[in-house]
Amino acid sequence: MTDLKPNIFIGSSGAGYEYATKVKECLTGIADCTLWQDPGVWEPNSSTFDNLLRMVSFFDFGIFVATADDLTLTKDDKIVIEPRDNVILEMALFLGALGKHKSFLLVEDGVKLPSDFKGIYMPRFKRVDNTTIETACKEFSAKIEEHYKLGHLSLYPTTALAIGYYKNFIAGLVDSVQNTKVLKINNLKFTKFKLRVIMPKDLKGLIREKADQFYKRHGFIENTMQTKFRKHPAWFHIDEHNAPQAIMYDMPSTLTGVDDAIEMILQKGFQGRTQLQEVIEQRELNNFRRVLQIQIDRSPFAQEVVEIVDEF
Repeated sequence: MTDLKPNIFIGSSGAGYEYATKVKECLTGIADCTLWQDPGVWEPNSSTFDNLLRMVSFFDFGIFVATADDLTLTKDDKIVIEPRDNVILEMALFLGALGKHKSFLLVEDGVKLPSDFKGIYMPRFKRVDNTTIETACKEFSAKIEEHYKLGHLSLYPTTALAIGYYKNFIAGLVDSVQNTKVLKINNLKFTKFKLRVIMPKDLKGLIREKADQFYKRHGFIENTMQTKFRKHPAWFHIDEHNAPQAIMYDMPSTLTGVDDAIEMILQKGFQGRTQLQEVIEQRELNNFRRVLQIQIDRSPFAQEVVEIVDEF
């Protein structure tokens, strides 16, 4: 499974669109960037607000360009330059859904922001100096590359599922592998074990059924491995020429239901899978894999025993 690039939504006012396109040019190398005027962004027969809620469920990051658009008379009779209201609203939606590490505001010099942003550092740019946009994008790029690799909680459950899968299954199995003396299978003795976690190609159907088909298709043998709290069923690839080493396989059935969660968030009222749903599913499979690898990398024992591979 190829790790997908992060998806970034770039918003601005109509007057600021020129600078939003420059942000896209700067970040295209590290991400799939979508401008708010790009084709296919706005779903027909849906309100602007509903479209924005849908975008939040799809994109990994949001960048919004606040330009000098409106003159506002304050209560103490001062005139200030402010960004368009919709830019702040969209930023707030992404900020609330994705968090402060995944939502960014690029602000034109001289623009007054709402008081709630007071004291928060946000990169500034000058219209007459493109290097200021490039500098800001380098800051965004560093944060995007850093946080895309981390296991953030999101609207979808794959981060929590990966952590639970590791703690409730992998960790106990790794511990058992270190202490198991002999396991007899088909009159052969095995004392060394590896575990390969199989990432399914997609989330269509029940993962448990998909896993059973995978095990049987490859002729794996079912047995049990004693973990800390109980015996756990496991599927083995047995090769007498590799004895005393056996390879265990597991396709995480805990992924079952992620597709249902995605459908609920997308508020689908029909059967079948949309292109948007399939893209989100692949993103969540990638996220599960990344978070699980983070857990594995914390344990030298797990690093030695566990490998994540694609369904084959």
